[in-house]
Amino acid sequence: MSDQGRTNQLLYQALLMLEVPPGSDEHGEARRMALEEGALSMLALALESLVREIAHTCRWPDMPWREVLVNPPGRVAEIEQLRELMARPDSWLSRLLGHIDHLHTAEGAARHGRRERTIATSLNPALGRELLACHEAFRQLLPQLRETSHEW
Repeated sequence: MSDQGRTNQLLYQALLMLEVPPGSDEHGEARRMALEEGALSMLALALESLVREIAHTCRWPDMPWREVLVNPPGRVAEIEQLRELMARPDSWLSRLLGHIDHLHTAEGAARHGRRERTIATSLNPALGRELLACHEAFRQLLPQLRETSHEW
């Protein structure tokens, strides 16, 4: 499978996980959290695969994807575009990276559902909804990034 094919596959698998209804039984909340964290893991792998696509096109040495985004071996438009998104706290990529960081903590990224007496706010949308928005923005950006890499 090509790097592009793998990126596409991971994005598709993330979407499948985000679309599964968790159910309303006693395991529903745990299932929802597992699906959200699984989808987040798939999105992280898709981001890694995308960076690998770009690095392969540029013939860069193998490097961890985070290192490529923070300190790329050269200036390439696709990586610079990702770096700009990463630097904007309100961007989908910045939010996604924050969730990926939380995934690796003891608390994890998925949040417990609201308790009966908790006031819901729009400041902290459900992780699943936010991941769907990140997925959509990621998917919309892909053709643009791939178009410029084909010009190489």
